[in-house]
Amino acid sequence: MIFEDIIKSEKKFIALIFFFSLAIRLAYVIPLSPQQLSPDAYDYMNTAVKVSSGLGFGETWRPPGYIGFLAVIFFLFGKSVMLVRIIHSLLGAATCVILFFTAKKIFSANVAKISAFLLSFYPYLIAYTGDLLSETFFTFMIAVSVWAIYVCAEKPTFKNIALTGICFGLTGLTKSTIMPFFLFACAWLWWNTKSFKTGFLVGIVTLLTLFPWSLRNRIYYKKVVPVSTPWLTFYGSSCDEAMYQESRGGFDTPQTDEMNAPAIPSDWEYVMNLPPAERDKICKQKAFDWISRNPDKFLWLMKKRFVHFWRLYPLMAYRWQKRVAMFTSGIYIPLCVFGIFLSLKKFKKTSLLLGLFILYTAVHLFFVVVLRYRVPIDPYIIIFASYSLYMILDKFIRRSAIGRLLRMEPGL
Repeated sequence: MIFEDIIKSEKKFIALIFFFSLAIRLAYVIPLSPQQLSPDAYDYMNTAVKVSSGLGFGETWRPPGYIGFLAVIFFLFGKSVMLVRIIHSLLGAATCVILFFTAKKIFSANVAKISAFLLSFYPYLIAYTGDLLSETFFTFMIAVSVWAIYVCAEKPTFKNIALTGICFGLTGLTKSTIMPFFLFACAWLWWNTKSFKTGFLVGIVTLLTLFPWSLRNRIYYKKVVPVSTPWLTFYGSSCDEAMYQESRGGFDTPQTDEMNAPAIPSDWEYVMNLPPAERDKICKQKAFDWISRNPDKFLWLMKKRFVHFWRLYPLMAYRWQKRVAMFTSGIYIPLCVFGIFLSLKKFKKTSLLLGLFILYTAVHLFFVVVLRYRVPIDPYIIIFASYSLYMILDKFIRRSAIGRLLRMEPGL
């Protein structure tokens, strides 16, 4: 059978999963209106247009990675929302392929096939393909970085060390919330390779990749800012208004500006219009003053954000979107937890992903949480969920036609 031949052949399966993932994403993005974008998308685009025109990044508080990605596209081909969506679709399909190779290194080719298949139609990542937000690009960069870590752990050559460090740096320049994980990854490489030099050199290359942007910030802001300053967002997340953000409950419609208005500090417009250096100083002071006066509220916020970050479905979305989420992430997350326990014997390999879950979650507890911030690490939830599915299939239907088709072997 042609289908059986494709499943058994790794090269044919990879080609199939790439084009299947690409087709789904293109079918979604092509009919979309160019105006069907999130508010943040316009900020990314406007800054990217300035960069592509040679006007620089200006006073944007956003990291440069995704803006630079858009700027390159706009410089080469002109400003085109559809072209970005098509490139997003290619990145999404490539992410499925990269996840295959990562899952294969951790578990097996069979688990890798399940992982790539589940990710190919994962609704969150398909949805963000059509928006000009950083999630699609960031997910791709994390996927490349995590794969590079495993490659470097197996063969810590100078080439692999340099590749890993560069990937670290570029991913960190997309969103700095990933940087604590990269510090952990350097230590993980030391542990797995039994060579301090490997983790140390990866860290050095990462810093060298960040250095040009950090130097730009030093000149522009007159102070050391490795990637971006968090204080504006931190202030918006550490105030009485943030309590409303985490306690208002769910709605059967997406969030609107009117719904979000009570969650914005009363002096937000004033603060936003301050010079960057003064704004950071004031926001930092306001945030820490509020925390020192309200430690109980701050702890309450962190608990609520943890629950919000790992919700099985979005709080504010149409009912059909919530149902779709429950039939995908609502199943994958429990299976992921089960898979973590099932894979304890492989802890040395899986510990990298566990560190990603823990550190990436911990960073976001200090800021206002929306579920899309978790999406870039969802591929690794899917890897553990796929391992659970594999073990279930292996145990109960190994000798069936499906089991023979997947070439399942006992005792993985």
